[in-house]
Amino acid sequence: MPPSEVRAPISVLVVDDEELLAKSCKQILASEGYTVHCEGRGKAALETLRRHRPEIVLTDLMLPDMDGLALLKEVRHLAPESLVIVITGFATVNSSVEAIQAGAYDYIPKPFTATQLRILIGRAAQQVQLARDNAHLRSELKRQQSFDGIVGTSEMLQQIFTVISRVAPTEASVLISGESGTGKELIARAIHSSSRRAERPFVAINCAALPDQLLESELFGHEKGSFTGADGLRRGLLELAAGGTFFLDEITEMSLDLQAKLLRVLQDKRIRRVGGEAEIPVDVRWLSATNRDPEAAIREGKLRQDLFFRLNVVPLRVPPLRTRPDDIPPLAQYFLKRYAKEYDRNGLSLAPEVLQVLRTYSWPGNVRELQNAIERMVSLSAGEEAITLADVPEELLRSRNGDGAARAVTADRPYHEAKADAIADFEKAYLSDLLRRHRGNISQAAREAGIDRKTIHRMLLRYGLEKYQLGRQG
Repeated sequence: MPPSEVRAPISVLVVDDEELLAKSCKQILASEGYTVHCEGRGKAALETLRRHRPEIVLTDLMLPDMDGLALLKEVRHLAPESLVIVITGFATVNSSVEAIQAGAYDYIPKPFTATQLRILIGRAAQQVQLARDNAHLRSELKRQQSFDGIVGTSEMLQQIFTVISRVAPTEASVLISGESGTGKELIARAIHSSSRRAERPFVAINCAALPDQLLESELFGHEKGSFTGADGLRRGLLELAAGGTFFLDEITEMSLDLQAKLLRVLQDKRIRRVGGEAEIPVDVRWLSATNRDPEAAIREGKLRQDLFFRLNVVPLRVPPLRTRPDDIPPLAQYFLKRYAKEYDRNGLSLAPEVLQVLRTYSWPGNVRELQNAIERMVSLSAGEEAITLADVPEELLRSRNGDGAARAVTADRPYHEAKADAIADFEKAYLSDLLRRHRGNISQAAREAGIDRKTIHRMLLRYGLEKYQLGRQG
């Protein structure tokens, strides 16, 4: 890619004590859009290298104060990412070969034309741009695989990352729904950390963990003597979260009476401590979560509809882990690295057959269950390099290869989610049997099933059934 097409100009350092040559190189390269620095001595060139980190260094082999090969070695040490092109005063094979062996990208013999210089620097610039693009892609992949501790590569998770990125800078209330263990609080924390309130407190409370009276006191605080045991004034969590984000976990477990009081706080942006009379202003961004279907909770009388409308400005549903098997390997590696470090088991890896078991297990406890399973395997491993099937918990092995009981069909989840699970179960069972019958021959299996080979390949990857290929064609 020519330098004029890149976002930032590629920088070149020209090192030559022939002032006229250096000036000519600078003019030629600057006209092509490069940023050019010139130095006549090796030591000065090293100083410029430290300050400006040029991506291409064009240096003569003969310098007044140091040998060009010595300069080349210093550049390789100080800035290994920089490409070095050496100028040879006479086109001998030995000097050129020696320079290449020392790490030079290329060489150019004197005298050279402007066209030769443009071509050679242009070729080096293409490699620099490729390195830039690769670095950007690695950074992007890292961002996509992990958003504030939320790890995964599936399309479902990428959509969640997109919603987080868009909603975080706003003040909109977000209601996060999903099964237990899917990481709803992690998502809430990611929204907070990407928001304008990131430097202020993130305060969370689990509405299912406390009885009503205690929950009200925790939220709003209380005055001295307001109830038995209230020996002094206590500020509530909503006061302590001033300017920050307040996360209400399991909002549907809060009583309807307390929900009514909370609704008033959202409307008036003021609270009154238990037993108090003064109204205290509160400034918080509201995030909430539930492991129920919110609309079903409204129908069942577990959630006030008016409160739901206030909290559900932006709905965000977290899919269960079993519906996004592509996220299982990166999650497993993430937890493996974490617990290997914690338990001083560095060097541990997951054997391929273990990853296959993890991909095909249904994970009713979602990410939290996977995390616990990895911690157990790491803590009980014999210290070998790889965690094998011998280290895998028995309940995971029972479901290996689809031998576990079929998933029960119930109406406790949204229709589309339950349907997706049923389809996934069918596809895995059908594909496993199809490929067993054809001994892994994908072409034969595709013909019998009436589908194309690409579809089978996609399903193999989706469900972690690559073992059925058995090295056959397809």
